[in-house]
Amino acid sequence: MVRIVNLGRTGLYVAMRNGELTVLGGRSHWADADEARRAAARENMRVSDRVLCTVP
Repeated sequence: MVRIVNLGRTGLYVAMRNGELTVLGGRSHWADADEARRAAARENMRVSDRVLCTVP
């Protein structure tokens, strides 16, 4: 399962799988969570409903 993480300081979103940064469709960072979810869906990966937010 993929977890979407908001990198609080930068405002970018990443996808984590098994605790590691995941590359989806050749990308590792997105401007919003929905873009990351769509990228995971194109790779046929399940995505957690929750978005984890980091705090600077």
